[in-house]
Amino acid sequence: MSKRPLARPPWTPEQDEQLRALATSGESPAAIAQRLSRSVSAIDNRARKLRIVLAPLRKKLLRRLVEIRLKSKGK
Repeated sequence: MSKRPLARPPWTPEQDEQLRALATSGESPAAIAQRLSRSVSAIDNRARKLRIVLAPLRKKLLRRLVEIRLKSKGK
């Protein structure tokens, strides 16, 4: 029985570094997906696996941290 071919080739270390650099620069997942010729869900999944925070998530995280800080100061 033969294996199914992969839809996309496996991620390379170079692509992982590109993903890190683009995410750090604030690129959106859609822009990163286009640059790396991957789907947005592939970018999201790989970022999660590598523990990379993507732009929209970063904004949500920062907003939440500000809310927590304001509550702790009693404002």
